[in-house]
Amino acid sequence: MKKILIAIGCAFATLTVNAASTIPFSKEISYGNPLIIVNGYKIRFADYDRIKPEHIESIIELEPKDAIEVFGAIGKDGAVIIKLISSFKGFSLEGAKIDAKIIEKVEYYAEQAKLKEQERLKAEEEAKKIAEEQARLAAEAKLKKETLETERLLAVEETKINVAEEAKKDVEAKSRLESEAKAKKEAEENARLEAEAEAKKETEEKARLEAEAKAKKEAEEKARLEAEAKAKKEAEEKARLEAEAKAKKDAEEKARLEAEAKAKKEAEEKARLEAEAEAKKEAEEKARLEAEAKAKKDAEEKARLEAEAKAKKEAEEKARLEAEAKAKKEAEEKARLEAEAKAKKLAEEKERIEAEAKAKKEAEEKARLEAEAKKEAEEKARLEAEAKAKKEAEEKARLEAEAKARLEAEAKAKKDAEEKARLEAEAKAKKLAEEKERIEAEAKAKKEAEEKARLEAEAKAKKDAEEKARLEAEAKAKKEAEEKARLEAEAKAKKEAEEKARLEAEAKAKKLAEEKERIEAEAKAKKDADEKARLEAEEKKNQALKEIEDQQNNNQSNIDFINKLEQDFKNSINNPKIKRVLIQGKEVTKTEALKLSVFDVETSIITFDKVNGDGTLEIKLTKK
Repeated sequence: MKKILIAIGCAFATLTVNAASTIPFSKEISYGNPLIIVNGYKIRFADYDRIKPEHIESIIELEPKDAIEVFGAIGKDGAVIIKLISSFKGFSLEGAKIDAKIIEKVEYYAEQAKLKEQERLKAEEEAKKIAEEQARLAAEAKLKKETLETERLLAVEETKINVAEEAKKDVEAKSRLESEAKAKKEAEENARLEAEAEAKKETEEKARLEAEAKAKKEAEEKARLEAEAKAKKEAEEKARLEAEAKAKKDAEEKARLEAEAKAKKEAEEKARLEAEAEAKKEAEEKARLEAEAKAKKDAEEKARLEAEAKAKKEAEEKARLEAEAKAKKEAEEKARLEAEAKAKKLAEEKERIEAEAKAKKEAEEKARLEAEAKKEAEEKARLEAEAKAKKEAEEKARLEAEAKARLEAEAKAKKDAEEKARLEAEAKAKKLAEEKERIEAEAKAKKEAEEKARLEAEAKAKKDAEEKARLEAEAKAKKEAEEKARLEAEAKAKKEAEEKARLEAEAKAKKLAEEKERIEAEAKAKKDADEKARLEAEEKKNQALKEIEDQQNNNQSNIDFINKLEQDFKNSINNPKIKRVLIQGKEVTKTEALKLSVFDVETSIITFDKVNGDGTLEIKLTKK
């Protein structure tokens, strides 16, 4: 199934199109044109290319088999379902209306295709990981098997050497007893001279054999190490080029030939060891000790490399933790500053509210005192009026009593209102104070927690630094000891080291030449593949143009439409909002993506990040 979702501001030209076809629709699509549906209405294929991209909200394209599933026989040539932007009013539709449920079914098919594609990519990734893991395990098993075989051969050789030594001891003892029984005083001096000559000859022969054995052993050890390094590199190359069947076959053939060469070499080594079984005990013991020293040196070098790798890994982990701690600390500092700013703002608001409450309270107290003074003045005036005119003022007193009662009621009501306002202001002030205390307590608790976390982080960092310093000191001491041993060994065998350097230089030159040939072969293969893809794309495009040219009443308009599709595809890649382009799940540059033709694309999906608005274009290529 093909699905192209264009989520950019583009659509079709402003025009009025009568969706009613001038010929039966079933007859029109018989020319191989897909079914075109716009906003739920069928339209003629001839009107398809008249729609501008800036008026399209989304496009879903169905393969013929899926179109038949949804629309029946009229979808035998595929279907294109278009939804125009809601603000576009220049497209009138009067043709056959498609059931909304069918449109929902189209969206379901498109969604299922997307899910299947995601599952396929996930399965491919898992299969790739499993293959890499299997290759790694196979390489480790092969290396382990070779190591065990080497140890077994060494054990066999040591047994043979011990047997030869015992036999030699018996022969020497028997010879010594016979010569002592036969020899007399005159023969003793002759035997001594002969023994000195023989000892001298044996010493010279021993030195020669030791030099030859050492040179041969070093050459063999070098060849073995180079073979192991070469085998390891080939295994890694094999894992990396797993998909390339030819490279895999070559690597397997190479491994087989190396195994045969190694078996042949081991057989020759075995024959040589059997031939040298007659060598003296001192020479053999010295060779064994040298082999043990070299093995010990190799083990120490391996341990040093592992320690360095571990130290490097720990340093990287420490740097990552420090970066995370720094980021966390900055975030906490930012949060603290914001909390302090908020607390300061609350304090200022509290002071303002308190000042307003105080001013209001003073105004209310002043009004209350004035009311009381007024009340006292009125009472005094009433008493004076009663003293002046008792009988005549009874009516007046009654009226004044009523007025007094009214005034007292008003004063009481005013006093109650003021008291209520005072209580509310006090309650509000108390609530603000409690809120302030709560905020301060929370800020204090948060600050203490942050301080505790900071102290713990510092303690951990200090502990990690001490541990790192200890490991570095141990690694340094071990490295110095190993370096000292290495320098002594190099001083002892300068001539062998020079020969080894020459052989390594030749091997390196050969390796570089092989790598150069491989890179050139890969570049040539890639260039050939690109040229082939380009030619196929051009052929496909030309074929599509030819098919479109053959369609009746649509020659020039269809060519313009295809060019428009090609241009729209290029524009979607060049869209400045598109920050990443993925082809078959692999990120590429926009320049590489622009080399594709729209006919190479099976699926093109654009998604945007809701946070920063950056877009990602995911492209799936056709199987062809």
